[in-house]
Order: sequence, then structure tokens, then C-alpha cells
Amino acid sequence: MNRRHRAFSLLELLVSIAIIMVLVGLLLVALRPVKAAATRTDSMNALKQMALAYSQYSDEHRKRLMPGYIGEDLFGLGQPFENLIVKLPTGEVLDHEDAQSYVWRLAPYVDHAWETFFTDTRDQGLLSDLEAEFSDGVYGPGTADPDEIGISERPAYGLNSIFVGGDSVHGGTYVTDRHPWNTLGNDAIAATRFSEVKNPSRLILFAPTALANTNYSPPGDPNVYEDPELGFCELRPPYLVLDDPSPSGEWIDAQWIVGVGGLVEQTGTGEYDSGAGLPIARNGKNLMPVAHLDGSAVVEQISNISRDMRRWNPFEVGRRVTR
Repeated sequence: MNRRHRAFSLLELLVSIAIIMVLVGLLLVALRPVKAAATRTDSMNALKQMALAYSQYSDEHRKRLMPGYIGEDLFGLGQPFENLIVKLPTGEVLDHEDAQSYVWRLAPYVDHAWETFFTDTRDQGLLSDLEAEFSDGVYGPGTADPDEIGISERPAYGLNSIFVGGDSVHGGTYVTDRHPWNTLGNDAIAATRFSEVKNPSRLILFAPTALANTNYSPPGDPNVYEDPELGFCELRPPYLVLDDPSPSGEWIDAQWIVGVGGLVEQTGTGEYDSGAGLPIARNGKNLMPVAHLDGSAVVEQISNISRDMRRWNPFEVGRRVTR
């Protein structure tokens, strides 16, 4: 008995392809929340590890908070950090400039897994470049040339170093004149001991950052690092200056605001001459994972923390920015 084998017509083939494409599209839509949830979990885990590492550092240093960003001049003879030695697992002693950022000083407390600081980096090209630089011995500003990033300068997470631990470089003269190691007698604005912090369970320690006013780009590819998700080691608070320490005082010198759609926009009055790390939404518009000084990590609404300096300043317990 003869049987005829009927082939697909062109129309049937096109219809089948269209159905498959629709199914694939539906599958991708269904998987998107799963992927977002996995990314959110990775970010939260990394932040918890970093907050725990920060606490362990404090425990080993008589409850002193790890300094945030240390200016190269403070490593000199007679300065408070002249004996600070930062080593890799190989025993290699890092350049003082490479130790300016928190990254390599915190690394021993996460078992030197430097990738932890880049968990939230979404640019795979950037990660590949960082791995290559690390293999070539580029660790930070001291070993980076103009065509390289410097791995300690560009972590995905910034530290609230102006108010926690201290920062002698970022934030303009108001901050740099009042860093904890200044010998001129000005009032320090950063907490240096855990006991000084009024609200450790709410004080913001680490959060994802974008680099303000970046103009960095390697030769031959001028746009490769213009991605606003490029991180920075310092996390800038929304305000820097308290015009009057009395209860009627106001926070001024706005560094950033929350614009349309909950996206952070830098202001025209902020002090960005030495770079700055602006908070960046990661879990949807206006949402950002945050680690606190007590080791907890939660997802915050950026618009909420932009108006509440109690979340940024370790000495504040009742002052909230209302405007």
C-alpha cells in the first residue's frame, strides 16, 4: 500500500516558527522575575558579607571603625597610618595608594575574595578587564596607569566613609578639613568608634554606587565605561553640611536628589572635584539594597533615605530633611 508523505507548506512552517517564538517570549517574561530575584539575593548576600567583615575588623581593632578613604599624604612619616601594611595572600605588600580605599583593607575579612566587592557589577566586559588587571598586578590607584581602572577604586559598592570611619579626600573642604585625623582642631564629622554610633541598625554602611562626573574611557573605545552602573569606593550621602548643630539646624549642600522615576541625579552644588559615588537603583526604580552597620541588609526606597540624614550620619537621632 502506497503512502504519501505530506510535507509542511511554507505557510505552516511560518506559523510553527511564530508559535515557537511566542512561547519563547512568554518563557523569557516568566523567567525575568526569577533572574531578578537571584540577582537580588546575590547582592544582599554580598552586602551582608561585607557588613560582617566590617564588624570583624572593628572587633579586632578595639571597636574602632575602619577608616573609609585615607589620603596618600597620611601615610607619610609621622602620620597616623605610617605603619599600616596591607598584604595580599601571596605576602605582597600593596602600595599605600592602593590601600587608600577600603577594598584591600577589608579583603582579609572576606577571605581575600575580591569578587565579593563586584557582585553587583552588571557589566561583564568591566569584570573581564578587572580580572585581567588583577592578574597583571593592578590593585588600585598606585598601580594603575591612565588606561586602567584600579580595582580598589571601582567596587560595585561604596562605603559611607564621610560619616563612618572617616574620609580625608572626598567631599570638598568642609569634609576634608574635618576628617578624624586632621590636627588643625576642627570638629570631626565622622564616627571612629562603634560606641559613638547612635543608630547602628539603621545607619547606612554600604550600597551600590555609580561614579559621578565620570570622564574615564580607555583608548579606542570611548564609551565602554560610560555605563552609569560603574561603581565607586565612596558612597556619597545626600547632604554634607549641617548649618547649625542645634535642633533647629538644617542640612545643606545637597549632593544628589531623586529625580523622575526614582533615579538619582547629582546636583549642581555638590562637591565632585575628587569624584563621588552616587547611590544607584538596583532592584527596580527607586529601590536599592543597603547594608547597615549592625550587619543587616535590606532593600530601601532611595526617595526615603534621601530625606533622612538619620540614616547617614552616626550622630543623628531625630533630625529629618523635610524639603
